[in-house]
Amino acid sequence: MTPNELIAKWRASELKQRSAVQEHFIDLRRLLEEPTPAEADPKREHYRFERGAR
Repeated sequence: MTPNELIAKWRASELKQRSAVQEHFIDLRRLLEEPTPAEADPKREHYRFERGAR
């Protein structure tokens, strides 16, 4: 994903923050050429969205 693709995608989005946050995070990872959470941690042992805090 290029910076211009990211900007165009999210500028056109009408999603609310809560429903877009995970996909936005994944898009940022792609932009930075980093693995997505599912690629980096397929068993979900370390990477979780909305994990409870102590």
